Amino acid sequence: MQKNNEIFARFPESTTAHIPLMLGYKCGLRLGEAFALTWDCVDFENHSININKQVQYSDEKKVWYFTNPKYNSMRIIEIDSELTALLLREKERQDRAKPYYDEYYTYLYEDNNRIINDQKNGLQVDLVSVRECGTFIQPRIMQHTSSVIHHQMNFQDFTYHSLRHTHATMLAENDAPPKYVQTRLGHKNIQITMQIYQHLTKKISDKGTEILETMFETKETV
Repeated sequence: MQKNNEIFARFPESTTAHIPLMLGYKCGLRLGEAFALTWDCVDFENHSININKQVQYSDEKKVWYFTNPKYNSMRIIEIDSELTALLLREKERQDRAKPYYDEYYTYLYEDNNRIINDQKNGLQVDLVSVRECGTFIQPRIMQHTSSVIHHQMNFQDFTYHSLRHTHATMLAENDAPPKYVQTRLGHKNIQITMQIYQHLTKKISDKGTEILETMFETKETV
């Protein structure tokens, strides 16, 4: 937990890595899912996001494009109030930037699942992860982010996927039902989820010990 807080402090709000990092940590999103999130999939009123796509890169066509999430794991998940507020601030920032940059603002479009900046050949798509001028923040920024975390912060075991694992572990430690965790993370099957529970953390182990100490106690009769 402390390590993650230090990472978030190093990449604070308004930096390009902050929201993707928070989506990994607070939602357990995969890398491609985090960078594919669009504003029409954020429900501020109901504190939820709709994960219905991911982004991938085509080396052949040199373009980012949308595909279904891994294992077709489309899902709607709840988000906490802090993340909701963060996303709302980002949405308001982008809404202010559009008239400020005016003709110099970059609008993004989707054409045959490709992310392009050509209005003639696509429908406008409003991605959450864009710079102030509207350009797409690509998942590859995580290579630089990870390098800083590894070499400057000396957290050698960090990967973006580790945020997803931390999120799942925290859910398990707080007694979230395995089926809920499976659905929230979009695991292919419950066996993948159960591996998290089988690798007991100390917190889960301590809870088990507490249960054993009390479950066989003789109850006093009234």
